[in-house]
Amino acid sequence: MVSTVGYDVVSACAALRAGITRPAPLDFQVASRDDLAVEAVMGHPLTGVSDGFSGLGLYVHLASLAVRDLLLYARLAAAGSDFWRDTALWVCTSPPRSEDEEDAEALQRLLESRLCADLVRRMGLAIPPEHQRLVPRGHVSVLDAVAEASDALAQGRVRRALVVGVDSLVGEEALRWLAFHRRLKTPEQAAGLMPGEAAAALLLESEAVVRRRQAVSAGLVSAVEVLAPSGDTRDVPPGLALARVIEATTAQASRIHTVYGDLNGEEWRARQWGTALVRFSQRPAFQALRQSWPAISLGDTGAASGAIQLALACRTFLRDPASGDTALVWSHADSGTVASALVHRSEPPAPV
Repeated sequence: MVSTVGYDVVSACAALRAGITRPAPLDFQVASRDDLAVEAVMGHPLTGVSDGFSGLGLYVHLASLAVRDLLLYARLAAAGSDFWRDTALWVCTSPPRSEDEEDAEALQRLLESRLCADLVRRMGLAIPPEHQRLVPRGHVSVLDAVAEASDALAQGRVRRALVVGVDSLVGEEALRWLAFHRRLKTPEQAAGLMPGEAAAALLLESEAVVRRRQAVSAGLVSAVEVLAPSGDTRDVPPGLALARVIEATTAQASRIHTVYGDLNGEEWRARQWGTALVRFSQRPAFQALRQSWPAISLGDTGAASGAIQLALACRTFLRDPASGDTALVWSHADSGTVASALVHRSEPPAPV
């Protein structure tokens, strides 16, 4: 992981558990309440890391930092061609945020044609082109990719999956788009998001493969569900889709200890979660539920948020024995698509 509270997954997750946050003024100003002055929007930029990068270069740079940290954390070599030849890559992003539709479409085409290939080439990974895929679905991108990867692993199409979530909301175009849609937290609008940027990478394997190579698993994903809106959703009660996807994910769970979600300060997200929580809060599995919102420390990290939440859940299992054995992770995209995953504490690998 690379984030504003840590440039590696160990320190970043430790900082998230401690509630550390490092907001900073962005190079973007809005009018103050009295309209006589302007104030800088506060956000969570990766100062000193992403400076001078934009567009494709920014995404490749941040994603490569996350993958490099994964290689160090998992003690893997980038040069292991046999290892990576059996691996599929999912790079998760958000649709470009720009008021100019032509610019947004041009950037999206560039990301689709080059992001995965440039990342693989920069890291020296032997992942074949046919196993590289971009998932530009915003906040649900990572959980969507995990669902696709789970099917690919179960069917034996690949041996492992590398899922990378990367996003930045602190660029000028993104800030203009967020301001135009009145989504920023400003002096005039207390209910809004603080833009962030981050990247996180996950390596997914079946339990059999993990045992065979005697690897140390950080966590076990036992269920993942994705639900896209269909038809006219104007009369659908807020939070109903989120409640349904969580209920499907946790149907077989006897206890959920912690929930990780992408609440980011926007009122509509809080309303969706609150309504969903009412629907299943009386279930015995959800009693004494602890809640964790990484955006409090990192701001809104867009498509990277799902990977950050999964990493935080797994690292918390490892570092905090009292955190329980089961965690729920959920994401809600601007498009209305919702997703959730059930994660368990992993057992130590058995001797082979």
